[in-house]
Amino acid sequence: MLKYTKRILKLIISLLVFLFDRVTLLSKDTATCVILYYHAVHPEDKNSFASQMDDLLRWTKPIAISEIDSFKSTGHYCAVTFDDGFVCVLDNALPELTKRNIPATLFIPSDCLGQHPQWLDEKHVDYKNVVMTQSQLNSLDKNLFSIGSHCRTHRNLLIMNQEEAQREILQSKKELEDILNIPTDTISFPHGNFSQNHIDMAIQAGYKQAFSIEPKLMYAGSECFVRGRVKADPSDWRIEFRLKLFGAYRWLPLVFSIKQQINTLLKKVLYSNLALKVVQRNSQ
Repeated sequence: MLKYTKRILKLIISLLVFLFDRVTLLSKDTATCVILYYHAVHPEDKNSFASQMDDLLRWTKPIAISEIDSFKSTGHYCAVTFDDGFVCVLDNALPELTKRNIPATLFIPSDCLGQHPQWLDEKHVDYKNVVMTQSQLNSLDKNLFSIGSHCRTHRNLLIMNQEEAQREILQSKKELEDILNIPTDTISFPHGNFSQNHIDMAIQAGYKQAFSIEPKLMYAGSECFVRGRVKADPSDWRIEFRLKLFGAYRWLPLVFSIKQQINTLLKKVLYSNLALKVVQRNSQ
């Protein structure tokens, strides 16, 4: 019940953000763009995913992530990405994209090809999925689908030392390029966890663009190395998905930041009170 209530609350706030955008952006005739990211699309999700792609075509102009820096000065654009490269995406999502000529990018953990996702608990709904094999990656339509790095093992970069993180970022690029025989110039950081040090490593490795999981709405002319993305799922309600298409859920990181600041403040108050009690006890 609590999960459902939170979902409704997020929907209401996002709807208000969307209405605010309609008032402010329509008057400016500003071009905008949202990047969606999915994980799994199971067989039972295929019809829902297809409906979402119909909505994407109806409300936005689909583009490849390589075109983001050059989208035109008017209209609303959308790019589609998938993290992890599961076979279920190959079977259930890519055929729907092909039918509609919608480009997409798949971010692949290069040392996990043909394996179950070891970064997930065995009880997780996506654990039974399998990462695509080398032959499956090579079978993709390269005119419509591109491959990016998801590092090597999908491990959290923030818990690694510098040498390990550098290996994850650099070696993944080389391994994917050896498999595909084409440059791999985009990277999605696993779990959305990274630091400026990891950004610098990606730039030095030759990546042209990196992607996070922080929801963003981009505007024409904006330039940055790390692009934010909006999480999408075939189970999204139709109104949720449409709001995500327009970047109306981008307020969520702000709330998370505020919660962190409040928790930090509460801890400081708690520690101060404890310290005061210790001083008072010692003075008695």
